[in-house]
Amino acid sequence: MTLDASTAGEWRLVARNTLPDAVLVVDGLVVPRVAEDPFSARPTVATFAVTLGAGPHQLAIEPPDAHVVERYHVAAMADIQTALPQVDDVFRAISAVPEVRFVVGMGDLTERADTAEYDLFERQLEYLAVPFYTTLGNHELWSEPQRFFERFGRASFQFVFKGTAFTFADSGDAGLDPLVESWIVDWVAEARDRPHVFLTHIPPIDPVGVRYGAFRSTRDGQRLLSRLAEGGVDLTLYGHIHTFDAFENAGIPAYISGGGGAMPMKWDGIDRHFLVVELTGDAIGEVTVVRVD
Repeated sequence: MTLDASTAGEWRLVARNTLPDAVLVVDGLVVPRVAEDPFSARPTVATFAVTLGAGPHQLAIEPPDAHVVERYHVAAMADIQTALPQVDDVFRAISAVPEVRFVVGMGDLTERADTAEYDLFERQLEYLAVPFYTTLGNHELWSEPQRFFERFGRASFQFVFKGTAFTFADSGDAGLDPLVESWIVDWVAEARDRPHVFLTHIPPIDPVGVRYGAFRSTRDGQRLLSRLAEGGVDLTLYGHIHTFDAFENAGIPAYISGGGGAMPMKWDGIDRHFLVVELTGDAIGEVTVVRVD
């Protein structure tokens, strides 16, 4: 950010949905959190007070080990929908896993994308001790899709943490917008030489077969998988189908985890659950299912 004389001076920055151990780094100097945070007692909300002079400044909010390539874990989940009133149980269970740094979500936070549902989702996040980063699902498109973007920002994005790239792609309408496809091409190329996790709501190809839970175009799904395979993606995570399944697509390990609480598939005995994914620093490690019910 660049400040002029009228904007230089005392600044108070509030970061929401950030890692509990995050600090502010301004021009290479570390600024700790405000000890008595007047905005929130939640570990994922951080307040910083800093004096900034006129001119350009480079700011980053990140934990001290953000660029240290080493072993850590993330949780993954999708398809909360009608279980919003009970999802605090899942969030409590995730918070109890000691090495989980954050949650990655594959969409369907709500049933109808109503304002009241988003309000409830944000209240339930108070039971989660780590940040929640997610794309959207088809249920976020039921009414006023703009509500998701206004609250949470982009549904297609990429970030790198501790050497591993995470790419989130919006497939809420059972396909990819051409603009998103072009971003994926660039993101896959940028992550070519590091461990890479790709997440989207709807599987490009349905591995279960009892319901058509895949892209609306098989050709589009095959094109995406070809790009991911050619780009060396190491792991794909999906939701949409309300069960758990482990398989491979285009030779890439793949998991469906639709256990956020929406109506489960019948007869498979799999109810609410989430995944814990181990990242070893230079590869994808073990993926474990944690049952909540």
